[in-house]
Amino acid sequence: MSRFSLFGGGKKKTGKALREEASHALLAGNHAQALTLFAQLHEESPDDLRLFAKVAELREKTGDAGGAVADYCKVAKAYAAQGFVVQAIAISKIILRIDPDKTEIQDKLRELSDERSGGKGDDYFATAAKGGGPAGDNIRAGLGNTPLLSGMSGEHLDSFINSLQLRHVDAGEVIYQEGEPGEHLYLIGMGQVSLQATDAQGKKKVFSSLKEGDFFGERAFMSRVPHKDDALAETECSILVVDRATFDAWVEDHPEMRITVEEFYRQRVLARVLAITPIFEGVPTNARTALADKFTLRTFEDGDVIIRAGEVGDTFYVIRSGHVGLMVAAPNGEEVLNATLGEGEFFGEVALLTGRPRTATIHAHGPVELMELSRTDFDSISEEYPNVRKVVEDYMRERAKATIEVLVRHRSEKS
Repeated sequence: MSRFSLFGGGKKKTGKALREEASHALLAGNHAQALTLFAQLHEESPDDLRLFAKVAELREKTGDAGGAVADYCKVAKAYAAQGFVVQAIAISKIILRIDPDKTEIQDKLRELSDERSGGKGDDYFATAAKGGGPAGDNIRAGLGNTPLLSGMSGEHLDSFINSLQLRHVDAGEVIYQEGEPGEHLYLIGMGQVSLQATDAQGKKKVFSSLKEGDFFGERAFMSRVPHKDDALAETECSILVVDRATFDAWVEDHPEMRITVEEFYRQRVLARVLAITPIFEGVPTNARTALADKFTLRTFEDGDVIIRAGEVGDTFYVIRSGHVGLMVAAPNGEEVLNATLGEGEFFGEVALLTGRPRTATIHAHGPVELMELSRTDFDSISEEYPNVRKVVEDYMRERAKATIEVLVRHRSEKS
């Protein structure tokens, strides 16, 4: 029997039926019954640490604070021993909320992270490691593989953990919405989160699915602007929250933290734009990241001419951020604003598809970031995903119609 087993023999429900009964008891608020049933589920699947954490949670809800802390300590030790350091930190924050004097998990993580300690904490976690494996090595590896924690050790790690705020989020709950201030950075301790953006048709598109150890919210946080997407808890989550003052203070001592967050910011912006751009609607989500590598980032300032009508062009652009104005020439030579394009929209398709010179002049309206794609790379992508070319061709035809309508309206206004 597993060292995490809670009960001995006795006839019990098993499998799906037991899970359904446990879930119903939980939803009904019958915590005592739910505790019994989740404990049986844990007995059935002793290595499922999420189940064990749920047992600890229900112990607290039924008034057994001591039992809850004891179970949570076992869960945290097991997570840490397997190298899941962020989960262990999240559980340790729960333990400290229940019993502020119970600091042993955090103390041992600090010791293990400190190279000068000589591995004093290894034995403490080894008892929770599967097969008595190299728990200390796993924990150090886990710290190194967690972007926000890598490079931290000893007292610095301890102080950073103390500065994190724990937030519990139910499955289906919105963590933040588009338009809300971006004053926090979020680190997933336990659970799964999806990031969703709104495309041009007003539909929500998932552009990133995140798990334990991932962080999010960095776009609005780093740019000091409101969120442009939604964060939704796909499962019950424990989220570790960093406020701006804490982050800025830590960056002074650990400048690599800002570099790490900014790198993730760049990658996630690409994922977001590719998700809301209609061109790649038929491309599987997991394939879009590889496509992003084919683009070159270009930046322009307000008033810059990005492309000019009449020029030869063999590149295509997707707007990563900002806005551009698409100008076409009327018969009298006057430039007329045909459209204003924003994030996720594209231009340059006519020259790319037909080989003809550019048909419009594009100006930057404020700072603009563009993702540039060459004809060779466009052909390569559309060969693998034929719908990409079809979508661009459809847009080209629609824009030709819209241009004619704009010019006809302009002529009638002038006459």
